[in-house]
Amino acid sequence: MAHDHIPDTPDAAPEAPSRAATGVLCLLLFVGSFALLTLGFDAGASAGPWLVTAGILAFGLAFAIPTTILPAIEERSAR
Repeated sequence: MAHDHIPDTPDAAPEAPSRAATGVLCLLLFVGSFALLTLGFDAGASAGPWLVTAGILAFGLAFAIPTTILPAIEERSAR
C-alpha cells in the first residue's frame, strides 16, 4: 500500500557501539554518584560538600546524557 512507508529515524542503530558505550558510561556515572554521595556524607567539613556536589552533578549527567544531550546531538547531525 502507499501508506505503509515507515519514515527513516535519525537515531543510531540499537546495535551501534556508541549506544553501548553511552549506556555503560551513564551506568558508571549513576553508580559513581552514589559512591560520591556516600563518601561526601562521611567525609570531613572541608571535602564533604565538594563530594556531595560532585555526586549530584554525576547523577544529573547520568540522567541528562541519554535523555537530552545525545538526542539533541543526533538531531543536529541529521540536518
